[in-house]
This record gives sequence, C-alpha cells and structure tokens, in this order.
Amino acid sequence: MSISRRNFVKSAFASILTFGLPGGNVRSAMASIKNGNNGQTPREAYAKYKDWIFIDALGGLRLGKEGEDEIKRSGLTMIETTLGAQGDPTFGYEQAVKDLAMYHGIFDRFEEVLIRVRTTRDILEAKKTGKIALMLGFQNATHLARDIKNVDFFYNLGIRQIQLTYNSLNALGAGCTERKDSGLSDFGVKVVHRMNELGILVDLSHCGVKTTLDAIEVSKKTPIFSHTVCRALCDNPRGKWDDQIKKLAAKGGVMGVATVNFFISKKPRSTLDDYINHIEHVIKLVGIDHVGIGSDSSIGGWRISFPTEKAFFDFHDQFHFKPGVDLRWPPFIEEIDVPEKMYIIAERLTQRGYSTPDIKKIMGENFMRVYKEILG
Repeated sequence: MSISRRNFVKSAFASILTFGLPGGNVRSAMASIKNGNNGQTPREAYAKYKDWIFIDALGGLRLGKEGEDEIKRSGLTMIETTLGAQGDPTFGYEQAVKDLAMYHGIFDRFEEVLIRVRTTRDILEAKKTGKIALMLGFQNATHLARDIKNVDFFYNLGIRQIQLTYNSLNALGAGCTERKDSGLSDFGVKVVHRMNELGILVDLSHCGVKTTLDAIEVSKKTPIFSHTVCRALCDNPRGKWDDQIKKLAAKGGVMGVATVNFFISKKPRSTLDDYINHIEHVIKLVGIDHVGIGSDSSIGGWRISFPTEKAFFDFHDQFHFKPGVDLRWPPFIEEIDVPEKMYIIAERLTQRGYSTPDIKKIMGENFMRVYKEILG
C-alpha cells in the first residue's frame, strides 16, 4: 500500500512505499538460510540464483539509499506496483493521474535504478543491467470513471495491469466481499476485451467468485491472480476456491501467492511452511506451470511502513475492510518479512524436494510466460 502523498512529497522521492506493504527481522531469516545450506553464509547460498528471474506480481518498493539497498538484497528482477489507491474517494481517477505523473518523474530521477515495464524486453533489460523493472498497475477499475476510452488513456500513460475490482462492487463487477455477486457487467466485458486488445494484464485477485469466473471465460487472453491464496486452506474471501484456480489454469493463467499472515492461516502467526503449503496446493491441483509469487508486500517488508499495530490499522481504515477479511495484526510472516524473501522461499522449496527447473518457474518464469503473451 502507499504512504500518503503528503509524506511522499515531504520525503522528496527518498522513500516510496506502494500498495504492497513493507520489513524487519533479518536475523531469523538469515538463520533459516544458513541452517539449510550446510553452514553457508547467505551470500554464498544466494550466489546460485544470480541468473534467475525473480518476479513479484504485486509488491512495493522504496527508493533512496535504504530502499536501493533493499532492492539489491532482494535479487528481484521485476515487481508490479499499485497506483492511485489513496485519496478521497479511494481508487479515484484524479489520484491515478496524479500518481502516474509522479511516477514519470520518478523514472527520470532514478533511471540508474529503475526500468519502466512496457514489454517483456524491459524486464530482460533490467536483468541484464542489474536494475529493477517496475510495472505500473491499478487494483481497481474505478479509475476508469465508467469511460471505456480511459483504458486507452491509461495504457498510453504506462499502465500494464488492471485488477477489475477491489473488494466492493464497481461498474465492472463485484469484489470478493460484496454482499451479492452477479458477475461481470456489460461494461466489464467491454473493458476486458479492450485490455486484451491493447495488452493490459487482466488481474482478478480481489474479484468475487462469479465475477472471477465470468472474466476468465470472457477474456480472450490469459488472465492472472496476481496476489491471492488458496481458500481451501484458509477460508477467507480474499482467497480463491479450487474451481476458480482450475478455471484460471485451464486458460493458461498464473496465481501469485500472497505473503499475508491472516490470508495464509487462522493461526495468530502463520509460518513460512504454512505459506509454502499454499504454493503446493496449487501445484497439486493444477500443476507447476500455474503458480508464482505475488507477495502483497513491499520489498523491505511490512514493518518498515507499519512499525506498530496502530499505524497499520490507521492506514487501512480508509479502505473499509469488512470483518470477514480478518484484518489483524501482525500482517507479516516472520521468516519472509525481509528483502531476501524470494531467496528464502526458493530455499524452502528446494528443501521440500522441488527441482531447480520447477522452482525457477515458481519464482518468475511462469509469470514471464504470461507477460510475453500479453505485453509482447
């Protein structure tokens, strides 16, 4: 999620925290790596990943000295990040335009660090040059202001991923906590088709069950769930039931698994193994080609943005989450609330017995396949 514009401007581009939340306990994470690698240091253990493509399908970052250090430590090749979420109202057209203008300046200011994603060539260029590729997207189609022409408008300004709904009803369809879900509207169908034509990723992470299934059927191109979990393992409306995951996979889609404590289990504190269980559930259900990582966290981890429980709830009040979402403290999973989360996940998958080619798919190649189809 984003810090306020006031605080952003005050920091003069020194720190950017986007709609995936940010991290902390490096010591425990490093211990988990060292214990599983015959006494190797983290640097030694991570060296084998230097040529891998790591993709976080929904994340956030900050810039400035500390943020750039987090990027280097993360090993990430690309993240997608959310624009236009805050404001009054939230997810408004004007805020989206303001944020896009801001990010055009950010790309110019931090050209030694960032590459803007328009096509997959930009992601490969980031890997080649040691930069990080940043894809811009929306987590709600309310930014379109019920005008189909705005799909083209925002595409031309750099948007490459749009989530059709957030948690509530909009002009396209129903979100996952809306009281009734009648599916995709006529306008929603038009938007999906125009996104297909232009090359914008159709993201269904927060959509209601029927809206999700309708959009998968209607889309002429492969859709995605950028950041969600398996509802069969944790019954939370932000998750996806098995039939939704199967329909997504049948269309070639990929599901990014979110690193959010209260989406992963009903326990007070979910663990890394609880998280890996969601990845394995997708693999057993539909195969290795349809799962990836969509952390819903910034590169640094949640605790950089929200060091206290009060800060966390004060920020999230503006989004009016219903009780069923089970919004609670802490939002983070201890072992992976650090910049090195991708390495740690890959290491645990190795310990679970997955082959290197399969882990490469999970950590980035599966999403790259879809990006090549949609973005070119």
